[in-house]
Amino acid sequence: MMNKFKLTVLAASLGLAPLAHADTNTDILNELQALKAKVQQLEAQVKAQQTQITDNQKATDEATKVANRTDVQVSGIKEEAESSGFKGLKISGMIAPAYVYNQDQQASSFVFLNRSNGDPSAYSTYNYDNSYFGGAYIQFQKQTAGGVGWNLTLAPDRGAGANMNGNSIVHEASVSIPLNSDTKLIAGQIPDWEGYEYTWDNQTKPITHNLLFDFTELTAYTGVGLDQTVGNWEWKSMIANMNSPRYYYGGDGGRAPALVFRADYTPPGYDNADIGFWGMVGKLPNYNVALDPNNPGSALLVNAGDSTNPNLMTTVPLFATATSTAQMFEVDGYLTQGDWGYYGQASYGQQTGAAYNGGKAKWWGASGMLTYNFTPRFLGFARGDYINNSSNGGGLPGGYMNSSSGGAGATFNGVNGFGPGYVNDGTGNWSVVDPNKGANRYALSLGWNYLLTESTTLKMEYRYDRSNLATFYNVSDGSYKKDNNLLAASVVVSF
Repeated sequence: MMNKFKLTVLAASLGLAPLAHADTNTDILNELQALKAKVQQLEAQVKAQQTQITDNQKATDEATKVANRTDVQVSGIKEEAESSGFKGLKISGMIAPAYVYNQDQQASSFVFLNRSNGDPSAYSTYNYDNSYFGGAYIQFQKQTAGGVGWNLTLAPDRGAGANMNGNSIVHEASVSIPLNSDTKLIAGQIPDWEGYEYTWDNQTKPITHNLLFDFTELTAYTGVGLDQTVGNWEWKSMIANMNSPRYYYGGDGGRAPALVFRADYTPPGYDNADIGFWGMVGKLPNYNVALDPNNPGSALLVNAGDSTNPNLMTTVPLFATATSTAQMFEVDGYLTQGDWGYYGQASYGQQTGAAYNGGKAKWWGASGMLTYNFTPRFLGFARGDYINNSSNGGGLPGGYMNSSSGGAGATFNGVNGFGPGYVNDGTGNWSVVDPNKGANRYALSLGWNYLLTESTTLKMEYRYDRSNLATFYNVSDGSYKKDNNLLAASVVVSF
């Protein structure tokens, strides 16, 4: 009975064996099929990657070709720029139309690139209400590989050339040649180095300039000199003609050299500060030499009439035919810290034979300005000036006149307010009070700047000028006053 049971179990086991084997084959087949699918998937990925690699290689080859062509083109452009002289060249410029109201002169007008006397063929007259503002300039600066610098600034009717050389549009034409790492040789026509105020509207806060800038500073130097930097100091000096490209001696001979120098010190620890010292010893042109020796301080009376008033007479300056000895010194400085800006200047000078009465002209003065940025775009300023010019009837660098249109029949500067005071004799005639006493001048300017865009600034200025004598010619009634009011607006666009 036991044996029969064992055989039955054995038979049952043998019967189930094929079924178990069948299940194992199915699993293996399924795994093989899954593995085959995975291999196919991997093959597809490898193929796709190979295609991407091929495409990337083609793109790289094309980019390399483009880069090579670009490099060739850039090299060609660089070579063309170098051969054409454009390497190291910088061009900048400015345009600044203005509008000015002058109370005593009864003048209210746009001011832009004008000859102050309205005559395109004549000289341009410099007044404080008709100075460098209302102008335009373009500047070309170039530096060679050797470090030689070249500067040509052109400014029609408003530059240094217009003020000292007839109708010249050249404001600056200069070169600087390195002698070593610290020293450069400088030469040419170089604008004056004095004071805390610069020349152009895009470099200044007010529209008008301070009294010292307008009347006690020089215009430009023509000569040769050195520019040296030592630590925090910069030293500049020149042997040059002052205010003249050449002295015209009228065939009578003449030598008129002058030494001019400036030193600037940058205090350590300040981001934007400077202290400057300036001086000039030598000869200046003297307009008084060309005037009538029997009538010191007078000017040439000419007819300025037109069809409506053919008998109108006015005064014009005579160009200097000689020079006289002068000594001038000044100190200036500035500091900007946070929203505040502080600027100051003090000057002293004298010139032989340049006063109203034919004596020695003497002057001293000071100017200071305070600025505050109410916002990054909006700035306000206040400036005060003073010039003491009481000696010998008054006189300033270049001669007493510093001529202007003083009105019909006027014999001294009735616009700028210098010279001896006038008094009415009670009959409507005006005469000099004292030919040995000149006017002391004051000025106060208030205004603001608004930065409209990065390159555009709007300006507004109110200015009050005063003299201790009656030296301002009043066009409305032909009298002389002690003060004047001026209002100016300007838009300054630079690049």
